[in-house]
Amino acid sequence: MEKIARICWNTYGWKRPSGSEGKSQVDSSYEKNIGFGHEEWLLDDLKILPDGYHYGFLQPMNVASGKHVGAIYDIHLFAISPRKQKVYVGCLHNAEGVSLKESKKVFAYYKKQGWLAEMKEDVKFAGGKVKGFYPEFLFNVRFKFSEAIINYSNMPILKSDSLGHRYNLMDKKGEFEFELDEENNIQVLDTSDIYRMTNKGEIIIDPLHKKIQNAIVEQLKDQYVHLYLESTQTQKQRVDIKGILKGTEDWHYFEIKTYSAKRSIREALGQILEYTNYPSANRAKKLFIVGPEKPDENDRAYMELLRNTYHIPIWFRWYSFEENKLYNGI
Repeated sequence: MEKIARICWNTYGWKRPSGSEGKSQVDSSYEKNIGFGHEEWLLDDLKILPDGYHYGFLQPMNVASGKHVGAIYDIHLFAISPRKQKVYVGCLHNAEGVSLKESKKVFAYYKKQGWLAEMKEDVKFAGGKVKGFYPEFLFNVRFKFSEAIINYSNMPILKSDSLGHRYNLMDKKGEFEFELDEENNIQVLDTSDIYRMTNKGEIIIDPLHKKIQNAIVEQLKDQYVHLYLESTQTQKQRVDIKGILKGTEDWHYFEIKTYSAKRSIREALGQILEYTNYPSANRAKKLFIVGPEKPDENDRAYMELLRNTYHIPIWFRWYSFEENKLYNGI
């Protein structure tokens, strides 16, 4: 059975809370008062249980009757951007409703693994209040990422009047209708000017950034000498990781971002060029941008264009937490 569920807006791929942008501004709303939504970890593929499932929360399945417990659905996800565009996020195939009893077991496992503590740090980083950490508000659905289809980077825009806007579990009654451009192609969300990070002068450590940094140093340590890390405890003004490739005198620079491949490239490009060249130097032989999301063919084509047209020695590398693998550059 196919269902449709709205999830709250998120700029981190629904792997952790992303702050107030795009959230409800109604004073009485939960998002406004607490500063995050419990489904913001819905696609956190770092947290897989031994049974192979990821457990998360969907507000449309949060009903007192418990009618969704044990039910198996293909759940199509959509969100509403800050521009009020409805975007198709993807589909959780064979998603199963979770009972409170099972949710309590998952809660205990998260606590033992230290994942609850991590989630609370995620909330603090996003500027929210650490409240509502109870089994019934964290886990009411489970699915396998191997069966899910997710649009992390290029989310197609749905026709505005084709779906409701409330957090109800709706039946899918027909094919999705998407907005088309002048060439009759499906429009995708333009993220170039809707993402904003506020800075109040505080030094806050991005927990996902630190995890990626530590993980890929382990991947690189046998290939490089003089491997240096930029401390996230201080105001960042240098490249995240740099090292000399063994058997050469070539420095390689690695700049880490925690977003989709497209956004990671956009945000890191100016920084890494400055670190290696400003004011007039050539400090690195190769430049690498590293992110946690798999790049697509558009990302690959863009990186090739930068190298071939502008002769910039730059590559994007994807780090997979699930596989603990740093993929070769594209």
